Amino acid sequence: MAIQLTPEQEQRIQAIVNAGAYPSAEEALDAAVAAVEVAAAPGFEGPREELEELLLEGLNSGEAVEADEAYWNRLRAETDTMAKDRLARKPAR
Repeated sequence: MAIQLTPEQEQRIQAIVNAGAYPSAEEALDAAVAAVEVAAAPGFEGPREELEELLLEGLNSGEAVEADEAYWNRLRAETDTMAKDRLARKPAR
């Protein structure tokens, strides 16, 4: 993926590098992306590697769909059916 930074973004990254926070612009950007990943999953308490794996899985899961009311209704119906099927298969105690 190629991205174009604005001049302001470039200046901000260079200022961070010049301040000695990171040895290179690439490492500063890696840290920024990692911070965004963590912010995108509030409350996630697993290891960073697991979060990265989950994020990549989501990105590679296919085309985006609009999550409108019909989508949520269909999803609820599917999960309700799955739960009922699971309960029906569960042996009685």
